[in-house]
Amino acid sequence: MNTLTQAQKDNHALVNQRLGLAPDAHLTLSAQIKNIQQQKKDLVFSSDPLESDVPPVHVNVGSIAEFKKMVGVPDGEDDSHVVYPEPMADHHRQLMGSVGSKGELLGRMDDQLHEKMRQAAYAYVMGDSRKVEEYVPLINSLMFPGRIAVFTGQDANIPDGATWTIKGEDPVVLNFEEITEGQGAEIKITTNCSLHTQYFTQK
Repeated sequence: MNTLTQAQKDNHALVNQRLGLAPDAHLTLSAQIKNIQQQKKDLVFSSDPLESDVPPVHVNVGSIAEFKKMVGVPDGEDDSHVVYPEPMADHHRQLMGSVGSKGELLGRMDDQLHEKMRQAAYAYVMGDSRKVEEYVPLINSLMFPGRIAVFTGQDANIPDGATWTIKGEDPVVLNFEEITEGQGAEIKITTNCSLHTQYFTQK
């Protein structure tokens, strides 16, 4: 296990603070994971408590802007990795102005608009939100309010050959001070996931 600097400890604590977690939340989950690992090698971290080996902490999110503050990248940072959607087509703007309910919008929007919305939501959180501002009403109408599942801890040790699966219908946030991946171990992610760690070590 590496020794974290005070700055690294502060970075870890800041993520939990943005999520509204108690200061000692990471200590509780670390103990739970260690206890569970005594029973099984492969673990599931899911937003669905019924299928998750580790109990998730659910955090309510009211809007895409709130979600960005919790886990996103500040505007103005390097966004070269982000693919932004094209501006909204005129017929999609007209659709947004003519519908009177979420149900009507869902019934009338096409696959192209749905894909652009998902792309814009990712770009808003992980890139410069100002570049996709016109998509915000659509995103908030269909994707929020919602919730995210949080798993936070100190050191996460994935045993040799083990698999940690991150899944569920809601987005998942993992925030650990350190993650050590054993030989032949893997982290399998099948949902929207934001992973934060101060050290990531592969044996």
